[in-house]
Amino acid sequence: MKKYAIMAVLLLVGGCAAALPHHPEMVALSSQLMDHEKDFFVARKGLEDGYEVTLHVMPAPEGTGYSRTFYHLMVAVKKDGVLQRDLQLYSEVRHPDGSVEQSKRMMRMGDWYMARYDLSHEQGRHWLSIRFKRDGRSYTTGIYYPEIDFRSM
Repeated sequence: MKKYAIMAVLLLVGGCAAALPHHPEMVALSSQLMDHEKDFFVARKGLEDGYEVTLHVMPAPEGTGYSRTFYHLMVAVKKDGVLQRDLQLYSEVRHPDGSVEQSKRMMRMGDWYMARYDLSHEQGRHWLSIRFKRDGRSYTTGIYYPEIDFRSM
């Protein structure tokens, strides 16, 4: 009986662990996560000097004057585990056709920085990049969205 109880607990813990990366609130456990039904994407990137950047891409909410052609790039920056709320972040996007939208300063929204882009006019992968300066150094990172181009499969 004790053997079956231990097995049940192990199966329960294993099942919960397997389900964790599918929940947006559990981003810290996953370096990259995409919900293909909702076009929700989150990635974490480590940078030099103890910086960690969380990049979140999602369709702009309907009903706020935007159609599903616009997407929000949301970015949070931590240094040694502490959120950095006093940065000037800039972002840009390189579309699949090679065109690049001019770099723009991201707007701060609580702990996040946000920029809005039209990612629907060109099929394929868009390169979304961010950059910021701190203590005389420049930091840059980015992600492809969506992370997989299903047309090439």
